[in-house]
Amino acid sequence: MIRFAIDLKPHTIPFVEARNEKNGEMPMPGESLVGNRLHICVAEDCNNNCIFCMEEDRDARRDRMAGQTDDDVRRMIASVDSSVKEIMFTSGEPTLHPSLPKYIQWSSEAGFETVGLITNGRRLSYRPYARLLLENGLNHILISIHGPDARTHDALTRTKGAFIQAMAGLANLTVLKREFPALKIHTSYVVTARNYSKVIEFVEVMRHFSIDQHVFNVMMPDGRGQTLFDQLMPRYSDVAAQFAKMADMLPPRDLERIFVLDIPYCTTTMLPDRVRGYVERYFHYEPEGTVRIAELTEQANRGDRELLIEERALTGEEREYSKVAKTARDDSIRIKRPECYTCGYEQQCHGVFRSYIDKFGWDEFQPVQKELK
Repeated sequence: MIRFAIDLKPHTIPFVEARNEKNGEMPMPGESLVGNRLHICVAEDCNNNCIFCMEEDRDARRDRMAGQTDDDVRRMIASVDSSVKEIMFTSGEPTLHPSLPKYIQWSSEAGFETVGLITNGRRLSYRPYARLLLENGLNHILISIHGPDARTHDALTRTKGAFIQAMAGLANLTVLKREFPALKIHTSYVVTARNYSKVIEFVEVMRHFSIDQHVFNVMMPDGRGQTLFDQLMPRYSDVAAQFAKMADMLPPRDLERIFVLDIPYCTTTMLPDRVRGYVERYFHYEPEGTVRIAELTEQANRGDRELLIEERALTGEEREYSKVAKTARDDSIRIKRPECYTCGYEQQCHGVFRSYIDKFGWDEFQPVQKELK
């Protein structure tokens, strides 16, 4: 049993709903939960080695990040207008970058309402480091934890000791949140064939920490997720069955803390619409000369400029960067069949991954004839 030197009583905290501020409804696909969001990739390496990582080519990531300087990051931070309210530091493991505290301070001084971090949480097990990030203006942390126990999490991250350090990081944040009440703590759980049956147990374990939201991302067939698709991809119906049990077991207030991503709406009708959806839009700067830019340029030349927003949008010290959008509606990897267009969720649904249909077929997917709740 894991023990931490804090009071581990179940926490009751206000839930901040991810709703469109204009009308109180969930955002449509492609619309950010908090307006436009800038992601800045900062780290060449990661101290985990997740079996489903979307960045399968580690050497390509190192090449992509090698020429990025502190001044380049400063220019990225300064490049956006006031409509961009949120900035997130990500890629590899950002806490390994020695300049991260400085980047967070620059972002806070630039006036971003949300200064966030996507992390495996291991370095946050050092409380002075976690405190430094919060003091510099960090107010949103998304910690990746993929199971309720060390055996599950460490196997998926292929890193012994990763779970105990991530949990120690959560314990530190729970204590520090008393000093920094604006801090929002989210967990990110990638749902695979190896851990989908443990989502309820995970939520129960997390009750001991001050978590604002649990985000469950059903694995996407990208990077290693595509390479090991046959081993790792769960059936959506099996995942949905677990969340159906969760919906029956959890009090409504606790269920509101759940958010399930990247699973077709028609498979999870037992859940309220407001706690499920797809990854929202964000953008980042991709250095020129990479394979990724070549692919996006080819797509843009075919008429699809949804991903490549602006070529050579920013000039750094040693290289130029193009502005690239993340969109979940990507026809190259998702499809719909004719029946999908009769579904009440058609406008919200991004379709089903082609590789999923190739493996499992269409039997799980039936149009839902009802209005959105």
